[in-house]
Amino acid sequence: MKLNELKSSSRVWIYQADRLLTTNEVNAVNESGAQFVANWAAHGSALEAAVEVLHNLFVVVAVDEQVANATGCSIDKSVYFVQELGKNLGVDFFNRINLAVEVAGNLELMSITKVQEGIKNGRLNEQSFCYNNTIQTLGELNSNWRVPIKVSWVAGQVLVS
Repeated sequence: MKLNELKSSSRVWIYQADRLLTTNEVNAVNESGAQFVANWAAHGSALEAAVEVLHNLFVVVAVDEQVANATGCSIDKSVYFVQELGKNLGVDFFNRINLAVEVAGNLELMSITKVQEGIKNGRLNEQSFCYNNTIQTLGELNSNWRVPIKVSWVAGQVLVS
């Protein structure tokens, strides 16, 4: 199943890699993700879910909780799945230090300090896009995931008057 086949109310978890993934790595993650969701269940109930890599940087796990709720144990299994992906690829999907920011049409990973510097030196501005990985639904992924820095969760930390 693909993300676009799930309802917009589906719950999502976004795992940002600490580097861009290669095409081969993206394909491997998507294949592993399809195998994982084919067997993913909560208390014996199959979950309607998808795992996809977006922008060669984000592993998105989504589940339609109107079909069956993801429980603590099933969520733990998804976290373990992503941890194993990271071990196999040599990628950290749990480093929350860097923000994904678009610079001249390309994604770059930057610390908040680097974002502040980029705004001060004009490389970035309040309209530059970043990704809000704290969103919780597929609908939000489609409408509020990629947002200008000025309306993101980091705005108060990086924008100075």
